[in-house]
Amino acid sequence: MSGSDFLLDCPDLRATEFSLEDDAVTIHVESTAPSSSCPRCGGTAVRVHSRYPRTVTDLPAHGRRLILRVTARRFFCDQPQCTRTLFCERFPELTTAHARTTGPLTESHQAIGFALGGEAGARLAEQLAVPTSPDTLLRRVKAAPDEPQPPARYIGIDDWATRKGQHYGTILIDLERHCVIDILPGRDGVALKTWLEEHPGVEVVTRDRWPAFAQAVREGAPKAKQVADRWHLLKNLREAVERLFARFSPEINKIATQPSSAETPAPSTEGGSTLPAVPAPSVPAPTPSTPLSPREQARRAKQTVREQRHCRVRELRDQGHSIRNTAKQLGVSTKMVIRYRREATCPDWKPGRKAPSQMDEHRVLVEEWIKSGGRNTAELHRLLSEKGFRVPYDAVRRCVNRKIGSTGRPGRRTGEATPPRPSVPSARKLSFQFISPPNDEKANPSAEPAEPRFLDRMRASIPGMAAALDVASELVSMLRKEVTCPLSDWLTKAEGSGVSELKTFAQSLREDEAAVSAALTDAWSNGPVEGQVNRLKFIKRSMYGRAGWRLLRARVKRKT
Repeated sequence: MSGSDFLLDCPDLRATEFSLEDDAVTIHVESTAPSSSCPRCGGTAVRVHSRYPRTVTDLPAHGRRLILRVTARRFFCDQPQCTRTLFCERFPELTTAHARTTGPLTESHQAIGFALGGEAGARLAEQLAVPTSPDTLLRRVKAAPDEPQPPARYIGIDDWATRKGQHYGTILIDLERHCVIDILPGRDGVALKTWLEEHPGVEVVTRDRWPAFAQAVREGAPKAKQVADRWHLLKNLREAVERLFARFSPEINKIATQPSSAETPAPSTEGGSTLPAVPAPSVPAPTPSTPLSPREQARRAKQTVREQRHCRVRELRDQGHSIRNTAKQLGVSTKMVIRYRREATCPDWKPGRKAPSQMDEHRVLVEEWIKSGGRNTAELHRLLSEKGFRVPYDAVRRCVNRKIGSTGRPGRRTGEATPPRPSVPSARKLSFQFISPPNDEKANPSAEPAEPRFLDRMRASIPGMAAALDVASELVSMLRKEVTCPLSDWLTKAEGSGVSELKTFAQSLREDEAAVSAALTDAWSNGPVEGQVNRLKFIKRSMYGRAGWRLLRARVKRKT
């Protein structure tokens, strides 16, 4: 191998010396061109003033760094009209002026910087025999020009947080090419409106229901068709159903305390026009037979404080105080005041029910093992491992201690076992159960028949609940495109149902009826936008949130 083998693309350069070291290959190079052009006037110069050494790094050769020691010349510019007396010759085939790396190596550094950023990219560059500093990688990324993009016709927009709760930005996605068009500061719609005015070819805009985005699209692109995101519509509907369930929490608690086989269905009102309020039932708290642990005492004390605050919020509401005034008097957030004013009973996030465990799915196997005389925790852990179940040993130990105890007999470790309080599903959990699609019984025909869903018991027990949920279920089917129905018909039905939560939700859809109707008929979705927002957050967090707007924009826009 000779030094000239590395300079095939540079005919005016000649290798004079070649040296091989443990981690680098060094080639001494000089120019063979008889003249050079002045960079200012373009005139040809032949008189050499002096020479100086210049070091340029190229792509690695056989796992070693490739260093070019170039002997550059200074020329006299003899053109009388030129204001420059001396200039240094250029090597456009090798590198640019004042650069210390070749063009291919600069592009490699850019690719590493786009993919990994500064610190991680510098560590990888060291392993690839192209070492550089993290700051150099970031400078390469910020100096890279934007990739050419055709005019976008179908775009998706969404907001993202530069600092959650304080500063936000707007991301624009090309739905045809599934790539980021740009990121804009703020989410008030001002920057989005300016961008749309500068790009008049936009035909379709998908977005969530943020009012600022809707107004910006109407003003910046009045001819563009707006399509609301179906996922956000489904989320807003679930929140409305959650508020409905929270309003009837006393009835839900009463249903949960009754066995499903002994429940007595109450007659439903025809048409479901109203849902009368029922006073909260008095459920006596269970009396523990053993002294409470310090942790349980602390939990009970906190729950007592919450109950007192809940009563105080309800009293201030009855006295006519506003939400903001109530929150200021009690020193709590307005969200808490709104929830306490809406719910008749104080919420309890852990009312004595057992937390889920990884051993729950192996309950039958554990009971059979105990009946057969099994008492050793290690033996049960080995048995589960042999059957292909990956369960931590601590989970097995806790399960055995809970079922057998230290005495070797089934039951609690100490004291007399107390019956647990019935599990009362929260309004949030019930709303997710309502929105989630029903399980397909054909998928697992060997499975045992499940107990009737709690929602079915609510439909049969609470007057008017079945009619209200039927109205909400109709919109769910429309959003999933299982049924086709004009949106205006559903809005009329929801507004006339007498259910305040559905009525308020329908009135909010009236303000954006065109975009919501397009969501039910068009195939466009904001799903690709959510994916790109997730990618943006990953890039932002990989730089520990310290990236400036210019650097973050460059990395997000580049396809890597």
